[in-house]
Amino acid sequence: MAEFITLTNAAIAAALAALGLFAAYRALLTSRTPQGATAWILLILLLPIFGTLLYLVFGHADYKSFERDRRKSDEDIFDMASEANVTHEPSRLDTFARIARLPVTDGNDMSLLVDGHATYEAVQEAIRSAQHTLFVQFYTIEDDDIGRALRDALIERAEAGVSIWLLHDELPFFGLPRGFKRSLEQAGIRLARPKGPSRLLGPFQLNFRNHRKLVVIDNTVAFTGGLNVSKTYVGRNPSIGPWRDTFARFRGPVVAQLALHFSSDWMWATGEDLGDIAASTPAPAGPLRAVALAPSPAEEIAAGNLYFIALAHAAQRRLWISTPYFVPDRDVLTALRFAALRGVDVKILVPGRADHYITYFAAMAYFDDLRSVGGEIWTYDPAFVHQKVALVDDDLTSIGSINLDVRSGLLNFELTVVMEGKTAASEVETMLSTDFGNATRVDIDLSDRNMIVGMLARIARLFAPVL
Repeated sequence: MAEFITLTNAAIAAALAALGLFAAYRALLTSRTPQGATAWILLILLLPIFGTLLYLVFGHADYKSFERDRRKSDEDIFDMASEANVTHEPSRLDTFARIARLPVTDGNDMSLLVDGHATYEAVQEAIRSAQHTLFVQFYTIEDDDIGRALRDALIERAEAGVSIWLLHDELPFFGLPRGFKRSLEQAGIRLARPKGPSRLLGPFQLNFRNHRKLVVIDNTVAFTGGLNVSKTYVGRNPSIGPWRDTFARFRGPVVAQLALHFSSDWMWATGEDLGDIAASTPAPAGPLRAVALAPSPAEEIAAGNLYFIALAHAAQRRLWISTPYFVPDRDVLTALRFAALRGVDVKILVPGRADHYITYFAAMAYFDDLRSVGGEIWTYDPAFVHQKVALVDDDLTSIGSINLDVRSGLLNFELTVVMEGKTAASEVETMLSTDFGNATRVDIDLSDRNMIVGMLARIARLFAPVL
């Protein structure tokens, strides 16, 4: 009996070792970055059972098939991109357009919407004006008074004959109640959830999520920015408290590009082609040039990282970025540091309070890297700052969903509108100047912080490749 138990234990140990080696091999083949592969392999080798289980659940995915199939799906939609109101003159947006694989459009207008109340009021008003089509996409929709107000507005428009498509990236068992979704479906609203690569737990995945926020009304008006749909975004979540965020309303040809991005997500989620509906291009509405840039983890290039690198390289005098998470990829951090060394006024606005503690502490471990070359880190004091906004010099601005972290750069579907024009830059400058006026500059090295804080920051930074 003892010999049998010994042989059984040896067989189990061998099987676990083989499984661990397989997991480490798959991590080497499929991780998006060498740092990510290294992190997973070390975790698997140091904690074979725990690390292997974590990798199989959260790390392993049929990424190659997903990348190939999603890219082909997107190409079919992007081939329909309109050439109307496209500028062929040299533009400061040309690099961003190449990253986006879309042309620079001319004749756009942008209006800032600061914080939740202004955003929801403007979006609701626009939805109530819809006559033909509505594209609606959010990462999070909650069953609270904010979510129910959106639901009721959509149902009213659907009953008035408007065709509505709604994308919502909810996790299984943690999404909207069935009754909430049934009321939308009964009104004729089409619902879908974005898909990621095939993995052990199917749709229950933390990576490859669709983080885009977008509302397009009749292909003439569009909204995007940092807010989801929840009372959290008007500061009524007691665990976080006051909330600072930004959305923007767009008119003009760039709206067609935003509709195109929704169409690509809908096509991948359902197989239904909305390209003909999204194809019409709005008339010029303002003085701005713009391009809608939507990074995807299925692309051959790391578009999210290249977006921040392009911002840093474009900056000649100023680069101001507001982001809730500051866990930059190494290449992005290098570009920011080099901009600061060139004499650019590099300022990063981050939250002074945490909503996710790992990313909050990990960010502290990067502050010194930027500060050591003359860049500045500012922590926003009155509220949790969630806006994803950039200002370059006096003429380039960006508003969208892209965080300055590895997840946005490599692992999530994101969206932003990059604009060229002094009117938009002036509006954003005024807004960010107010935000920096309510912030505190970080003037302390990590080594001078509380010992526990320093330890937590350094440990959290170890997880940066998979955050």
